[in-house]
This record gives sequence, structure tokens and C-alpha cells, in this order.
Amino acid sequence: MNQSFFHDAARLNNEGVTALVGGDTETSINLLMSAVKMTKKYIASTTEQTAALASCSKESSSCFRSFSTVEVTCAVCDDPMFFRRAIMMPSDVDDGVSSPLDVYVYCAAVIFNLALVHHIQGSKNKDARNKAQQLYATTLMLLDDRVGHMQSALLLKLACINNMAHIRLENGEFDQAQAGLGQLSTLLKSTDEGLFEGVEVQALLMSVLLFKKPKVAAAA
Repeated sequence: MNQSFFHDAARLNNEGVTALVGGDTETSINLLMSAVKMTKKYIASTTEQTAALASCSKESSSCFRSFSTVEVTCAVCDDPMFFRRAIMMPSDVDDGVSSPLDVYVYCAAVIFNLALVHHIQGSKNKDARNKAQQLYATTLMLLDDRVGHMQSALLLKLACINNMAHIRLENGEFDQAQAGLGQLSTLLKSTDEGLFEGVEVQALLMSVLLFKKPKVAAAA
């Protein structure tokens, strides 16, 4: 694995998150888009990595075993259901023990952050909310069963399911919002119970489980 790639991708991501926390969403989007392009180019140009993924099962992932999150306080939405924490990446990667799957989790984390920026912009803009929903869906597609043993991947999956339900609720798509519970059910059946021990993971799990369709007052 290429250590300089992880370092550069982490730097761009973390600078994008810093800009977001500071309220500069446009700069954040530009930096995160650069990180996404870098990861896509790296994946496309590394044929050996693609071959390795075919035989990669549940090997340990050292460079993305853990990451930190930071709250985006500039988000104007006060809904406690909204997961407003961006992902800060580790950049100290040991090439000798890193997994080929790490690049996919890195890419998913960057796309999640990009979705979060658009989600925040979408507080008054439905188009931005819809863009965020598309990016959350892309993140979920990247985090398939190959990374099901990573707690970092689980946190990202739950955050995406949670925030997609929030967007659908904002758009008045209540039945679609509840469909996230079906995704959660599948996730629960296919995930090791030990991965649900993290505080943030438990909070997200509870948020999704407690989701309810809002009551509509009867007409007078």
C-alpha cells in the first residue's frame, strides 16, 4: 500500500473538515472533492490492489482501525436525529500491515463528509439535501460485506442510514424514511455484536431504532 497516498488523502479530508467546522462550506467541498478524485484515481490505477481484494477476507485493517469525529457546530438544524459529526482520518499508515480494503473505507469516509456538507447546506435547499442523499447512498455502496468487520465502517453505515432518514423526513417522504429500518435490520443480522460497543455506534443505533413517522393532526 502507498503510505503517501493515505497521508495526502487524509490531509485533504482533514483540511476539508476543518473548513466545514469553520463554516466555509465551499472550501470544504473543494478540498473533499480533491480527496475523492485522488482515491478514485488510486483505485483505478492499482490493478494489484483490485486482485488482492478478491482474496481479502477479514484481515486486520491497521490504518483505519480507528478514527476521530468532530462536531459541526455551524449546522443550523437542531434535530437530535441529525448526525452532524465529520470524520477526521488518521494519516500514520504502516504500509507493511495495512489492508487493501482501507482505501475503500478512506474513500467512503471522504464521501460521507462531502454528503454532510451538502446536508448542512440543504437546511434551506432541497436540491442540496437530495445531493447529500445520493452521496450517502454512494457511501453505503462502498461499504459492502468486505468491510463488515470494521467498526469504522459500521459507524459510517449507521450515520448514512440515519441521515438519509432525516433528509427523507425533511422532504416529507415519511414511508421512505422508515425504509431505513429495513437496511438496519439487514445490518444487524450480518454484523458481529462486538462492533456495536462503541458509544457513537450505540447512539446512532438508538437514533435509527427510535425513528417514528410524525403524527399528523386530524383536520378540524
